[in-house]
Amino acid sequence: MTALTPDPLRVALWLATQGYAVHPLAPGLKVPIRGCGRCSPGTAERPNSAYVEHDGRACPCHANGRPCHGVLAATTDVDRITAWWARTPAAGVGVAAGPSGLVILDVDCHGGDAPTDPERLLPGIELPNDIAPGSVVDGRDVLALLVEARRATLPGSAPETLTVRTPSGGLHYWFRAPVGTQWRHGSGELGWQLDVRAGTSYAVAPGTVTRSGAYVALGDCRTVAELPVWLARDLDRTGHRIRPERPRVVLPWRSRRVGSGYVAAAVEAELRAVAEAQPGTRNETVNRAAFSLGTLCGAGRLDRGQVADVLADAARHAGLPDREAMAAIRSGLDAGGRHPRTLTGAAA
Repeated sequence: MTALTPDPLRVALWLATQGYAVHPLAPGLKVPIRGCGRCSPGTAERPNSAYVEHDGRACPCHANGRPCHGVLAATTDVDRITAWWARTPAAGVGVAAGPSGLVILDVDCHGGDAPTDPERLLPGIELPNDIAPGSVVDGRDVLALLVEARRATLPGSAPETLTVRTPSGGLHYWFRAPVGTQWRHGSGELGWQLDVRAGTSYAVAPGTVTRSGAYVALGDCRTVAELPVWLARDLDRTGHRIRPERPRVVLPWRSRRVGSGYVAAAVEAELRAVAEAQPGTRNETVNRAAFSLGTLCGAGRLDRGQVADVLADAARHAGLPDREAMAAIRSGLDAGGRHPRTLTGAAA
């Protein structure tokens, strides 16, 4: 694969043999090909009357071997790839980042005025005070500042990795995701004009020619290095790493007895409701329980501090953060205390 022989099928097959999932792009463009008329809504000026809204993951085009929905159709299957480009020889090549295990740093050169606020230029990074006005003009300068701040080395030189120049003069640095990690795409979270291609996004492969120009692999390196540790840490910091949620282990609820007779039963019922509240209802349940028990506090039947303590314990068991729980408890107890409950005929 070289810049002098940008044959799309050859590029696609070479990438597939390296384990990178590919899908065809519309000739001359950098958008995926649609598998059939029903899959494209068209444009506002020319809507497609045959379009049927559907979940791309269940699109029947995939079962029929059509390259629909871009990344969702991406494959390393040589026969399918050959058939796709036999049907559309001029199609460009898209590389699905997530299915290929890639994290691609997209350094833009869009021009425009660079932010003067360091938090918009490189969020979360302490920058030197002697940055000369006008010295930052695009993403390449922002990346250089990040590298300097981390005392690291520019990607593409050490370690060597596949680097692609885009038609606008930007750069794509290709990296392998560390084993066992997952990443998400994003635009600008790392820094101004620094984007990340990962997860469900894709990159345009070198050798692809669009109306804007060609995507060219720089230098002789055609291997992809693992994501550098320093860059992985920054991408983790800026929210690009996907960390699977660990299931919360919920032990059986054991309430603390408060009061006696009817009052104790009322407290027990409210605490159990709070402890067993589901996400999305927990805050409301805590507030409602606090109001109910607050009416007993207002009647002098319960101690407010003790009630707040056991309610907080139950809310914590349900998984509600302490700060949210205490706000709901205070509000409920205050409101309930203004409406003392009358326990006529009830054993206290």
